[in-house]
Amino acid sequence: MKKTLIIVTIAALLFSACRKESDYVPYIGESHKLAYNTYAEQFTFIWKSISTGYAFWDVDTVDWDAVYTRHLPAFEQLDRQYAAGNPVSLHQLDTLYRAIFGPMRDHHMSVVIQNIHPHPGESNHRFSVSPGRMEVNQRDYYIESHTDEKVNINNFLCDIESQGYTVLAHEQGRFSFFEEAISSNVTYHYILFRLPDGRLVPYLWQSMAAFTPIIRSLGNDTSSAGAGAVLLDHWLHAITDTPREQLAGIILDNRGNSGGYQDDLDYLLGTFLNQPAEVMRTRYKEGPGRLEYSVWTPYYIQPNKTYHRDITAEGIPYVILCDINSISMGEIEPMCAKAVLPTVYTIGERTYGANSPLQPYTDINLNYGGPFGDGSSRNGHYIYTSTFEAQLGGQVTEGIGHTPDLIVLRKDHGGSFKPQLDAAFDYIARH
Repeated sequence: MKKTLIIVTIAALLFSACRKESDYVPYIGESHKLAYNTYAEQFTFIWKSISTGYAFWDVDTVDWDAVYTRHLPAFEQLDRQYAAGNPVSLHQLDTLYRAIFGPMRDHHMSVVIQNIHPHPGESNHRFSVSPGRMEVNQRDYYIESHTDEKVNINNFLCDIESQGYTVLAHEQGRFSFFEEAISSNVTYHYILFRLPDGRLVPYLWQSMAAFTPIIRSLGNDTSSAGAGAVLLDHWLHAITDTPREQLAGIILDNRGNSGGYQDDLDYLLGTFLNQPAEVMRTRYKEGPGRLEYSVWTPYYIQPNKTYHRDITAEGIPYVILCDINSISMGEIEPMCAKAVLPTVYTIGERTYGANSPLQPYTDINLNYGGPFGDGSSRNGHYIYTSTFEAQLGGQVTEGIGHTPDLIVLRKDHGGSFKPQLDAAFDYIARH
């Protein structure tokens, strides 16, 4: 995405005089002491901030004005309860804010609320609400897991040979990286599979989209990400160097992928392109009005200068696995791949639905969009919400996600991860 410097003149936000006002209404993106002392003021403060800085008012069906009218009396009642000497519990607050935020479209959104008058009988004084997680947990193919799905997938792949697959090479590891002041880690499995007919399938599972910060360490033996870069280099070279008669297809496994870096597209898709390709358009809030947006800006994937293979011309199938826990870039990757590569085929479950970018590091002056409040969540609230609205294939898919070409539900197979991978091999073998 080409970054453009926008100069914004900051003016006072004006709200209807018929509503109760808190003393201070923040501009989105500022971090100041939050100015309220009552539950009603806290709610009003949050309501106004969402009214100004939420990116999806053109597609969200929530009547935000009705939300204010309907719920303000409940917070005023909490203030009367507290004034009468009866503390307000987190359960009371959680119930109210779940009703408010649960129906909202932004699946990136996370709302953290601090009880401004901590209940003396509770050790924890804050809670969080995730509209996306609330919606996903209600889907008829959701499976409750008592352990992290990434751990489950990782264990499955570590024991892949016992599942009856023929493995020629297997490299895996958990690698740490430091990028844009963020320290994180990612787990990869590179597996070179051999089909019964002798042809090869290079496979990669990634627990998050961190291809770019990892592979930048290639050749740097002192970097903690260096071994991860070698693993990714091996996968890419297996794809680009294997003769056509030996290469049956490619598998990218994004199941359980929690998202990450947009630049990864230049490796995962740009490797197979001969020229730049537009895959999405984005815009952001540039004014306090709900529908005050910037123009739509196209985002292009660039052909990779280091690795290249024209899989379209050679007719090489590229299968991408995704599931209900493929989030953000974990689901944007298969969506973009479908838009630019004819041989891409997706298998699994409809994805999470957090499809719009979050870019805290940008030279665009984002006074009216993106996360706001107290990042420590200790002075009232913090709202984590999408910075941009995105169109993929001409549609705003936030809250919807990607529906694969072939639906294979783990719920229909006792929760096993194997049938989705089996379906990938079956598709490749037939093409």
